[in-house]
Amino acid sequence: MKLILQYMKRYKGLVLLNILSVFGFALVELGIPTLVSNMIDEGVLRQDKGYLLQSGAVIAVISLIGVCGTILLGYCCAKISTAVTRDIRNDVFARVQSFSHAEMNRFGVSSLITRTNNDAFQILTFINVILRTALLTPVMIVVSFTLTISSSLELSLIIASTIPIIVIGVVAVGKASAPISERQQSSLDRLNRIFRENLTGIRVIRSFNNDRHETERFDQENRFYMKQSRSLFKLMSSTEPVFFLVMNLAALAIYYVAAGMIDADILQVGKLVAFMEYLFHAMLSVMLFCTVFMMYPRASVSAKRIQAVLKTSSSVK
Repeated sequence: MKLILQYMKRYKGLVLLNILSVFGFALVELGIPTLVSNMIDEGVLRQDKGYLLQSGAVIAVISLIGVCGTILLGYCCAKISTAVTRDIRNDVFARVQSFSHAEMNRFGVSSLITRTNNDAFQILTFINVILRTALLTPVMIVVSFTLTISSSLELSLIIASTIPIIVIGVVAVGKASAPISERQQSSLDRLNRIFRENLTGIRVIRSFNNDRHETERFDQENRFYMKQSRSLFKLMSSTEPVFFLVMNLAALAIYYVAAGMIDADILQVGKLVAFMEYLFHAMLSVMLFCTVFMMYPRASVSAKRIQAVLKTSSSVK
């Protein structure tokens, strides 16, 4: 993470603009459900057309702000992530240019290529996710839960009971994915090395009729890489179905409890509609935040590999 923050400091203006666009997006996502709730309770039930038109105009303005915030958020994320990745690749390339033969043998040409291309791309993806979700989700989580508690404390307890289940599952997935990611990147190094050896030594391989052996060697490593990638994808993809199962069970419990509260005239229909919107945003924000946590081990492996190159000095002065 230090490596990423070190490069992001160069673009403080864009990061600040990104934060402002995040708050604009959060305002829209959480402001509209509140207005819709008031429209149902104050406008529809009381048949107040003037109030409905006024609220509709406010929603239109807020939606326009949300569109601008979303566009600005996408621009800042793309600009920062690509610029940081460009700087990392330039610095790695410049450092490799200064390496002596000893450092080149220590890392290996294929590994240096992987670190410059694939590892830098992993960091690009992680930065993009951080700027889009890691800054947005804490704001959405805090505000969403605050609004759910203000709407109904009893229903909020149902949501609170599901959060530990999600967090425990995500922590377990994050810990399990780190060693798999490390093996995957190391396997990619070996694939690049075998491929490079075959390209540069194609005449020798053909002269000794060694084509089949090299093909089998590449295929064996390629299958190992496939198994590691498949394990990682299975691990990551298993979280989403579990999340939606927990969310749907929580929604079912909320509807059951809310039906009795509406019959007892404790809860209004508009409040329930707004509450379910807050629930969706709160749970989705938790899921997105957990996604960042799950991506961190993979990005951390790539960052360490890049940092190892940047911290190595040439033995020849």
